[in-house]
Amino acid sequence: MPYLRLLLFCFAGLAPVLLWAQEPRQPVRLELPYQYETSHVEVLALPDSSLLVYSRNADTWAKAPDFVLEKYNAQLEPVWKSTLDLKSEYEFVRHYTEAPYTYLIFQAAKPTLYTFVRLDLDSGTVSQSEIELEKAEFIYEFNVLRGNHFLITGNSYDTKPNLLYLNPEKPQPTILPALYGEESSFSDLHTDHEHGRVDVVLAETNRRISRLQVKSFNPEGKLLQNYFILQPQDRSLLNAEVTPGDTLSRLLVGTYGVRDLRFVQGFFTSPVAFKVAEGEFYSLLDLQNFFKYMKPRREERTRKREFARIKEGKEPMQRYRMLLHDLIETPGGYVLAAEVYFPQYRSNSNLFDTRIRGVEREAQAYKRTHAIALGFDRDGVLLWDNTFPLRDVLTNSLTYAVEVASLPDGRLVMAYPEQEKIIYRQMVQNKYTDEETSIELLPYEKEEKILSTDLPGLIRWYGPHFAAFGFQRIRVPNGPNRTVFYINKISF
Repeated sequence: MPYLRLLLFCFAGLAPVLLWAQEPRQPVRLELPYQYETSHVEVLALPDSSLLVYSRNADTWAKAPDFVLEKYNAQLEPVWKSTLDLKSEYEFVRHYTEAPYTYLIFQAAKPTLYTFVRLDLDSGTVSQSEIELEKAEFIYEFNVLRGNHFLITGNSYDTKPNLLYLNPEKPQPTILPALYGEESSFSDLHTDHEHGRVDVVLAETNRRISRLQVKSFNPEGKLLQNYFILQPQDRSLLNAEVTPGDTLSRLLVGTYGVRDLRFVQGFFTSPVAFKVAEGEFYSLLDLQNFFKYMKPRREERTRKREFARIKEGKEPMQRYRMLLHDLIETPGGYVLAAEVYFPQYRSNSNLFDTRIRGVEREAQAYKRTHAIALGFDRDGVLLWDNTFPLRDVLTNSLTYAVEVASLPDGRLVMAYPEQEKIIYRQMVQNKYTDEETSIELLPYEKEEKILSTDLPGLIRWYGPHFAAFGFQRIRVPNGPNRTVFYINKISF
């Protein structure tokens, strides 16, 4: 019996490592007859472990396109199929699911004209309404609370975005009180369905210091609470995500800067109910793995130089911009993920990296150096941090390049698509590994070969599962090649 206990103890210690070493499986694949030249396809994860596939298909330029919604279960088997009655000019822009409905927004050629779709997830029944949203040429965020719509919108002639409230039964949008100054922006829009509340986090700055504000609205768009969170004297609060919960338990988890408010110098957590951020502050140098994207000798030199500058009272030389992901709630607390990026500017037909201070120019692309994850407990205390180096990952717009999922067994997975591969990193808290891990996407049959992939995508699905998708050309040994839209289930 003592030997059995010892064996069980050793296995318990090895279990996270064994899980870490497992390669993801691809248990099922779906191929749809959509062509890259004539189809636009979106794959959306639903909370009941199913997928919603939206497609816009036009066989010829003279034919009006077909707008189709298809639901597939967790085994990628068809459940139902519905069509939308839209003019050919309409383009899909946003969606949000509040069971039992998924809401979708389509935009017309006239940028302020939209069609709102309500889709019954059980039956596939569709209802549509066309609405004019004055001054709303862009929709940046879209949430739904008890059937009512909350949207962050903007336009091409006014740099100030707006928070709109829309009751579909009374299609006259209302601008909610949110931003006041020109140097204000939205940091987070979070819907707490359990407490019947929409929380909006605002970042406000006068270019020298920055503070955060949290506004809470009820389902009818009425202001419930308003909190100003002032910064400590030597730090400016830049951006933050808000946790769910009641008034006393809610936290802000975000970033802070020092002098130049474009760059992050660390992370903070603070109760929303406090008027001054009196929570925990963690500089980048406090993090165990933040600089692991560098070679070991470069990391050592960087840390020594930065510690010496701090000791002399100087501003750090390292300057990082970060794109925050939505906060992930875990059984023990929260995980904040972020992508570290540098804008790329065009000069002499070449893209180059610039960190010149001064007037901001329009970026042509955004290059990632690494993605990070920080784990906090329910009180906002940092438990661990980890890093995923990103090699040559660029996006044309400032959108997420990686997908992040917290798995039921405690692992965190970061992944992104690269042609016929999925590049990923499995994290077990702060256990860092520099081993590059990837899997090749599999076709239907072993004898088949994937020749090319266009518009590869990847989304979190449910539990330990992701969905990889895109257009592929497949070589068949004893038949003609085929071109399809694929969906591969990726299970960690």
